[in-house]
Amino acid sequence: MNTSHKHGRNAAGREKSSGLSTFKKFTVVSVIGLAAAVSMMSAASDSRVAYITDGGVTYRVTTVDTDTNGIIEEAGIELGDYDEAIVTEQSRERIDINIVRAFPVKISVDGGTKMLDVTGGTVAEALKLAKVKTSANDFITPEPSSTLTGDTEIKVLRGVKIYVTCDGETQAIYVPEGKIGDALEYVGYKLKSEDSLSVDESVFVKKGMSVNVDKILTKTTTETQTIEPQVIVEPDNTLTLGEKKVKQEGKEGTIEITYKEKYVNGILVGKDEVSKKTTVNAVDRIVLIGTKEEKTELSVTKLSNDIENDFKNELDFESKSEDEEFEENTEEENVSEEASGIDSGLGFTYSDVIVGSCTAYTELDGITAIGTAPRVGVVAVNPNIIPYGTRLYICSEDGSYVYGYAVAEDTGSAAMAGDIIVDLYMDTEEECVAFGRQNLCVYILD
Repeated sequence: MNTSHKHGRNAAGREKSSGLSTFKKFTVVSVIGLAAAVSMMSAASDSRVAYITDGGVTYRVTTVDTDTNGIIEEAGIELGDYDEAIVTEQSRERIDINIVRAFPVKISVDGGTKMLDVTGGTVAEALKLAKVKTSANDFITPEPSSTLTGDTEIKVLRGVKIYVTCDGETQAIYVPEGKIGDALEYVGYKLKSEDSLSVDESVFVKKGMSVNVDKILTKTTTETQTIEPQVIVEPDNTLTLGEKKVKQEGKEGTIEITYKEKYVNGILVGKDEVSKKTTVNAVDRIVLIGTKEEKTELSVTKLSNDIENDFKNELDFESKSEDEEFEENTEEENVSEEASGIDSGLGFTYSDVIVGSCTAYTELDGITAIGTAPRVGVVAVNPNIIPYGTRLYICSEDGSYVYGYAVAEDTGSAAMAGDIIVDLYMDTEEECVAFGRQNLCVYILD
């Protein structure tokens, strides 16, 4: 254009001297101008619009360049070594270019770290590009098929074969390298604080090591037990001797006991009582015994024992045969007759011994029949048989149970009725329930 513009001024200056000459020069200038115009028209026809998208920003540039990198340079955009320029659409009039910027990916493997610049792909492709070899027993996070992003950190933990025994079964499994506690949790062994390992959780995994996992479970259970009603025998002087009459029907009670159970690998290994609560109180069965015109040769004790045995049968209690009862009574009589002044061999002498049924009682508040405080070592009696203040020694015949030394200071209704010999004082209701009713020897000390 500049050249064309210069040739035009010279011709105009020379047109005054000759008309012919002026015509020829005009023709030449016109030809040159036409060629320039044609060239400009050709360049205009070869140009196109480029749209370049970079990180959400789009640039527009008109270019005749056909090279993608050249077009990007024309737009003033710089590419990094690992960035990619992708042509997404191209025609004679337009070209669309998308720039994908590379981002770093961190790979932790074999105790070291590798950095890799990528523009996309998967974890598996990144490992392959970084020349990291893996096996089917290795543990890779994220999953190999996961898509890479700017915050992706790839971890490769080598699989180690160990032997784990749990719930009585031994398995050979692969766990990730590292501490055994973390490795077991990684493969699904969720260890609770009470669970136990045969090795310390901080020990590092070694090939071929054996580990015992004890899964410990504690749970609370509740059981309901039956409280059998007691049979209370009361004398009644309005009834003829030996006549029986039910004053009150007995009724079973219930007690709720809570236990804490411990299981190791599904097996119950411990059961401790946590609490005990009476939910339904038992109702005693009260039976009246006729005492009117009582015969002297018939002892109240024997009569009440007979009646007690009758009603125990009704309540499904285990009763003795007549032969057994006869032998026991005979033995009691013989012992009583021969006991006076006898050395017991237990460190005391006694004047008499009574063998028979005994029960236990407790009392939170109150005083005994003679005005003393109830305590262990005090027993309730029938003072007509065992006077108040009598010193006693109480134990089972075979020595398996020993209450020890005691003093008769209280009155027992069951003892008055001839149902029992003595009622032993104990500190708690639980002790009384545990004792129940037992046959004991009551030594009357000298």
